[in-house]
Amino acid sequence: MSGRVPRSFIDDLLNRVDIVEVIDSRVPLKKKGREYWACCPFHGEKTASFSVSASKQFYHCFGCQKSGNAVGFLMDYDHMEFVEAIESLAQGLGIEVPYEQGSAPAKPAQGLDAMYHSMEQSSSFFQAQLKQNPEAIEYLKNRGISGQTAKTFGIGYAPPGWNNLSGEPKLLIETGMLIQKEAGKQYDRFRHRLMFPIRDRRGRTIAFGGRVINPEDNPKYLNSPESPLFHKSDEIYGLYELKKAVTNIDCIFITEGYMDVVALAEHGVKTAVATLGTAINNRQIESLFRVCKNLVFCFDGDAAGKKAAWRSLEQCLASLKEGRLARFLFLPEGQDPDSYIGEFGESAFNNQVEQASTLTDYLFETLLNECNIRSLEGRAQFLDRLRPYFAQIPLQSLKDQILAEVENRLGQKIDGRMLRLLGEDKPGKTALRRLPEQHWTPTRLAINLLLKKPALALTTGNQHELAESNIPGIDLLLSILDRIHDDPEISTQNLLDRFRGDDNEAHLYKLAAMEPPIENDESLERMFGDCLQSLQKQYIDHRQKLLISKLQSGEALTEAEKREHKKLFTNQS
Repeated sequence: MSGRVPRSFIDDLLNRVDIVEVIDSRVPLKKKGREYWACCPFHGEKTASFSVSASKQFYHCFGCQKSGNAVGFLMDYDHMEFVEAIESLAQGLGIEVPYEQGSAPAKPAQGLDAMYHSMEQSSSFFQAQLKQNPEAIEYLKNRGISGQTAKTFGIGYAPPGWNNLSGEPKLLIETGMLIQKEAGKQYDRFRHRLMFPIRDRRGRTIAFGGRVINPEDNPKYLNSPESPLFHKSDEIYGLYELKKAVTNIDCIFITEGYMDVVALAEHGVKTAVATLGTAINNRQIESLFRVCKNLVFCFDGDAAGKKAAWRSLEQCLASLKEGRLARFLFLPEGQDPDSYIGEFGESAFNNQVEQASTLTDYLFETLLNECNIRSLEGRAQFLDRLRPYFAQIPLQSLKDQILAEVENRLGQKIDGRMLRLLGEDKPGKTALRRLPEQHWTPTRLAINLLLKKPALALTTGNQHELAESNIPGIDLLLSILDRIHDDPEISTQNLLDRFRGDDNEAHLYKLAAMEPPIENDESLERMFGDCLQSLQKQYIDHRQKLLISKLQSGEALTEAEKREHKKLFTNQS
C-alpha cells in the first residue's frame, strides 16, 4: 500500500504537519523545556517519560522505547494502516493525496459499492431476525453471551428456509449469499445458523461465518466463499472490533473460532481474533504484529491443536523482528478458549497465559521430543531438524540466543561442524553491533549530530573507506551519510522516515532523542568534525595493524597494499 504514495509527497507532508498538534489532540501534552511531555499512551506509567520534539518532529518514550513520526503515531495509537495515516494527516491539512498513477486510487466500481451495501442489508436482516428468534437467543444465553456482546460483534440469525434474503439476486450471488444451481434456481447459502459478520479494517461487512444451532446439522461452521470483497487468506475475524474496543493493546490472542473471540470478549479479554477456517499465514501474522508486538496463539491441547500451533510457528519465524514476541498457549485437553474462560473465568485464563511457552521454548521442546540427543546421531538429527527454522529467523540477537540454548541443551560448545549444520559461518555473527548505552562514542555522537542537523554531512565526503574498519556502528553512520548526500535538503523527520521498517529504526529514534552537550551551531559543527577525525584515526590504526600483521606473518603485500602502507606511515610521521 505505501508504495502508492510518492516519496516526495510523504516528505512534504512530514515537513508540513505539526506532530505536537497531532499527538496533543489525542494525548494531552505539557511543555517542559524545549520538549512536550506526557505519560506514555503505549504502556502504563505514573511519571511522564513520553517526549515529543517540535524541532525534530518525532516522539520517543524513554520507558518503553516506542518512537516514530506523525505517521507512525497514528499507526501505533489509532491502529491505522500506513496509507490511512497518510490520508488522515493530509485531510487535516486540507490537501489531496496524489498516487503513483497521478491521482487518487480509482474509486470502487459501482458494482463493489453495491456489493458492500448488499452485505450491510443482509447483516441488518440477520440481526433483526436474532431479536425475533427465542431459540437463537436462548442458545447465546446458554453459551454465556450477553445481548451487548452480540451487538458489538453484529451477531445475527439466518432463519430456516430457502429464500429469506431480499435484494438484487445478482449481487447476492456475487457475494456468496445465494447459491445458484445449474437450472437457474437460487437459494440461501446460510440457513438456521448464528451469523457472524466478517468486517474489513474499515468496518464494512465483507463476508459471514455461520455456526449451527442444532448439533445434528452439518457442517458445524460455514464461511462465505471467496468473492470480490472477501479473500479469506487476507482477513482476520475480530480485528476491527479489537481496534475499536481497545486503544492500548498489550497482546493479541489468536484463536481458532468465532465463538472463542466472542466468549473471551464477554469475559473481559477484548483483544482476541480468529482465523477464517484456514491455518494462519505470514501475511496475517505481519498484519497482527503491526498492531501489537506481543502475540499469543491459543489452541486446544489435542493433536489437532498442536498441529495448528506448529503451522503457526512456521509462519511466525520470518516475522520475528526486534521487539516482537510470539507465545503458544495450550489449554487442557478437551478445552478451548471459549469453554475454558466460561468455566473458570478471566483470572484462571490469565494464569494460563502466564505459563504460555515462548516460540523458542516450543520449538526446542518439540524437536527434542523427536530426537534422542544422548546419541551422536540424535544430536546431528536435532541440528538438521532445527536448521530450516533457524535459517528463517531475521533477528540475529535471537539467533545468538538460540545458539546459546543449543549449547545448553546439548551440553557442549558450538563448533564449526555444528554451525555448518545450522547454516551459520560463525557464532555471534551480527548485522550491526549495537553501540554501548552508557557513554558517547564518536560514531554514536556523529549519528546524533547528523539527526539534529543533516546538512553537516555536506561538509564531508561519503567516508566509504571507513566501511573497511571494525568500528561498531560505522555501517549505520555511512548509510545515513549516503541518504543525506542523495537528498542534500533532507529534514530530520524525512531522514528518520527513510529508515522506517529498518532493523535500526528504533535505535535511531533513541539516539535522536538524546541530548549531547552542545551550546550552539558552531560547537555542533566543531563536535561533528572532531567525531570524523577520531573515526579516521581509528580507521588508520586498524589498517596499520592489519598490514603489519600481514608482513609479520611473512605474507607479501599487494601493490595496492604497499602504496597504502607507505601512505599511512608517511602521514603518521
